[in-house]
Amino acid sequence: MQVALTEAQVREIEQTNPHGLTSQELVGVFETHAVKFSEATLRKYVQLGLVPRSRRVGRKGKHLGSRGVYPVRAVRRINTIKRLMAERYTIEEIQARFLTFKDNIETLDEALSELTRLFDERIAEQPPSPTRDRLGRELESIKKVADQLLTGVHRLEKLIVSSGDQARPRGGGAASPTELL
Repeated sequence: MQVALTEAQVREIEQTNPHGLTSQELVGVFETHAVKFSEATLRKYVQLGLVPRSRRVGRKGKHLGSRGVYPVRAVRRINTIKRLMAERYTIEEIQARFLTFKDNIETLDEALSELTRLFDERIAEQPPSPTRDRLGRELESIKKVADQLLTGVHRLEKLIVSSGDQARPRGGGAASPTELL
């Protein structure tokens, strides 16, 4: 039994399921790769705020209703949790130290992507002109700044998270008498 998925496996899952996965599909992804994970654990992670909630997505066809779909980033998040737990971090430590910024960073990334996509569409609707060219150049400049912002935010998050690593005692269990002094 594997502890967590490899980076290559996570990337493949992300590419194969860009629109998200149902809870059954999410659990199935881990089971397929021999990583222990259940729907009960998924529910627990969602309740604790470790994994983003699903969103309701309508099914095509008459009277088919809707289903809950988790964003594909949930795979990476669950995988990170599994890896950290294997390194003997507690759920509380993972919540406090490793996932403090994740939701906001992911929201920022998604919002910037959506905003630039909408700008792209609006600019593409305009007839060819010097104004359209100028708008296109401005948008490319904004995309570069957005990429730099996200790179900087990720770098800062890693620095903050890694700066706390020295303070965490490893090994678990009761403290020795000298550690209590």
